Amino acid sequence: MYKLLIADASEPYAEALQRALQHDFHLKICSNGPTALAELPLFQPDAMILNLMLPYKDGLTVLHEAAFRPKVILAITPYVNEYIRRQAVALGVQFIMIMPTVNALRVRLMDLIASSMPAAGTPQTQAATHLHTLNFLTHLDGYRQLCVAIPLFAQNPRQSLSKELYPAIARELGLSDARSVEHSVRKAIAAAWAKKDTVVWANYFPPDDGDYITRPTNKQFIAQIAERLVL
Repeated sequence: MYKLLIADASEPYAEALQRALQHDFHLKICSNGPTALAELPLFQPDAMILNLMLPYKDGLTVLHEAAFRPKVILAITPYVNEYIRRQAVALGVQFIMIMPTVNALRVRLMDLIASSMPAAGTPQTQAATHLHTLNFLTHLDGYRQLCVAIPLFAQNPRQSLSKELYPAIARELGLSDARSVEHSVRKAIAAAWAKKDTVVWANYFPPDDGDYITRPTNKQFIAQIAERLVL
């Protein structure tokens, strides 16, 4: 599990982030600049959510003085200009968001991690990371089934979904009806699609000439994610 440091002075916002990310990361929360500066070399996080307007030491100062900087740094701020942007990029910030919602920040963070971090863990863990990046709802049956389906498909991309893959998923998960798998997977994809971040999805499913992304079918989705696994 990756380590994430959240540096934000707003207690309600930090708590909301903690609730949204606690199942995906080992977390450390800091409410001011000096605390974040002290925790960075001790905790050595893989990623950091950094509010640039921290009290006592602002975010840019923290990064400038830090003895350790994580590979992924996502900055949030109520205001940004070209000078701040250039300074932030020079100090290792990959992305700046203007006071995003918790959900939007989570999606962007998962996308940065999927793009920047080396593949790690089992194929199912890798598949789950991509599903988190695409903002899948983890409580849906289709999410759990996709975590199984994607690695199985990666091993044999020519297999039939209805005759081979869905029955294999049903056996793996102890389901009595393989026909329900197709419906559950389709439902999970539709739910993630309805609340998608277009920029993130475009990294997986390139838009057409009209800059439009068509919702993928079950097979298109599974095949696209399966190509990204390191088996």
